[in-house]
Amino acid sequence: MVEELDLIDRKILYELDLNARISTTQLAKKLRVGRETTNYRINRLVKKGIIRKFVTMTNPAMFGYSVYKLFLKFQNLDKEKEKELLDCLMKNDYIYWIASCRGKYDLNFCVFAKNINHYEEIMSVFFEKYGNYILEQEFNTTLEVGIMSKDWLLPEKNLLSKLVYFGGNNLDIQIDEIDLQLLKILANNGRMNANKIAEKMNSTTRIVLYRMKELEKKGVILGYTISLDLNILKKQFFKTIIYFTHFNKKLKQKIVEYSRNNKNIGFFVFCVGSWSLELELIVDDNNQFYKIMDDLKQTFLEMKGYEFLMFPKEYKFDWVPQCYKPEKTIK
Repeated sequence: MVEELDLIDRKILYELDLNARISTTQLAKKLRVGRETTNYRINRLVKKGIIRKFVTMTNPAMFGYSVYKLFLKFQNLDKEKEKELLDCLMKNDYIYWIASCRGKYDLNFCVFAKNINHYEEIMSVFFEKYGNYILEQEFNTTLEVGIMSKDWLLPEKNLLSKLVYFGGNNLDIQIDEIDLQLLKILANNGRMNANKIAEKMNSTTRIVLYRMKELEKKGVILGYTISLDLNILKKQFFKTIIYFTHFNKKLKQKIVEYSRNNKNIGFFVFCVGSWSLELELIVDDNNQFYKIMDDLKQTFLEMKGYEFLMFPKEYKFDWVPQCYKPEKTIK
């Protein structure tokens, strides 16, 4: 079912994307509509499945994790074995994102690991069990990810996209069990009322709000946003893998500026591996995607070429490392 959104719905989604914890009163004031109307609209967007969940963005580098990305092409894989393979990946607490692909690869997923040896340890059982079904694989390490606001929701918008970064140097700051419990609740419930969180944690609202603020200050929590069902909105999700003749700081900055000025680019990913850049785009159709790629080729003469994947289905998306275990209690 394709859902048509009116301007108020689009503005609600846009504001929730910027800050999913904005109060209904504040949001209503911004939109110049009634509080009850705003609350009704949000609940309707959730009920229809347009808003899949309210996501808390965290930086895995703050937990001491790097992000390793795998692209797999399968062979001789029937539906039953495919389901078994996916269940294996879904149950792995170190794997935080999984999506099916159309194009050169069949599956793309991301792994949290402390280092390359830790990654090999995490994935060894999977490859031992399912290696015979893998025809091709590609692997890279994510250096830095830029997350843009969902400006494509609005019909007209010429401002620079809001930009959130994650990645960078691993810091492995210590958080205690209370912080971790809070993060796991917030992970896919970023809009949950602090009073309800306190009830779940057998704590107080004051402690919850204080802990959240401290995690934000430390850069563990990067913000609160929404995950949308793109199929309902009749949108397509593409990843383009871009090859360059060379790659340097000046080119990186130019890519950041270009991405912030293109409302269809949702993420840019700088990585180490066979390629240096991935762009993730939300578009109406193939024609819009190719038009953007033609513009990229004209703008970046350093491009040698590109490949692309389309993601028809996301199986898993959990930004808080479920694998993380606090080493000590902070008082």
